[in-house]
Amino acid sequence: MERKDFLKATFAMCGMSLIPAAVLESCTKATTAAPSNVNFTLDLTLAANAALNTVGGSLVSNNILIIRSGASTFTALSAICTHQGCTVGYNSSAKDIVCPCHGGVYNITGAVVSGPPPSSLTSYTVTQSGNIITIKS
Repeated sequence: MERKDFLKATFAMCGMSLIPAAVLESCTKATTAAPSNVNFTLDLTLAANAALNTVGGSLVSNNILIIRSGASTFTALSAICTHQGCTVGYNSSAKDIVCPCHGGVYNITGAVVSGPPPSSLTSYTVTQSGNIITIKS
């Protein structure tokens, strides 16, 4: 083996050791229970919740994905993928919800569109009073 080939192989092996163990785990480990007994509020005037002041904006709070789906409407779904328990995120340009772990895709109502998730995301009730939104089971 030439020296340059040895160095390439050594650096490749070192690089592989930096891959997190979570990436290499099998698809059978996580619990995927959605949050239960949900009851919390968000103040839309706070900077931490500013994403919800724009239609298409979203944020995750208390393992709930909240999406501003219209001028006066919100959608709240479990942020926990039903496949592996990873945290999902909202893709506002495609108007879908994506799991970064294994590529599962849900629509805005939480129904599975594609990928490995076995079931829909749990939906929660959202009400608005002024600048306060309340999310409940």
